[in-house]
Amino acid sequence: MKPVARKSWLLLHVVTSVGWLGVTLGNLVLASFDRVEFYRAMVPLADFVVLPLGLGALATGVVLSLGTKWGLVKHRWVLVKFVLTVIAVVATTFSLRSGVRDAADGVAGAGVDVLVACCVSLTLYLVNTALSVFKPWGRTRWA
Repeated sequence: MKPVARKSWLLLHVVTSVGWLGVTLGNLVLASFDRVEFYRAMVPLADFVVLPLGLGALATGVVLSLGTKWGLVKHRWVLVKFVLTVIAVVATTFSLRSGVRDAADGVAGAGVDVLVACCVSLTLYLVNTALSVFKPWGRTRWA
């Protein structure tokens, strides 16, 4: 990948990843109040902001890994980041979005589920961020 293309993809990756982390942090704050009106405010964020940012972070990460020396399966930290991101996108798609809707509808216990989902998501994103900075471990056997 040429330097300008790599930097453009990297910029898109950082923007979508940081946006995903930021919206999740905002959702965590809203969920911590455990009020139906706050969960209602989270519905459009879950549908139209969180998921597109997650998919964007996943797609740009794959493009970067395949277009640079790091590769998708050459280094353990890249592979772990990929797996954690896929887990986060799947959990967002099938768990967080329905949980937010349930909480917005006043379903008992749904608010706690949303709060836990936000905490887990935020932890995954922070781990991914640390992996990007420290690049631990070594090469995989597929390198």
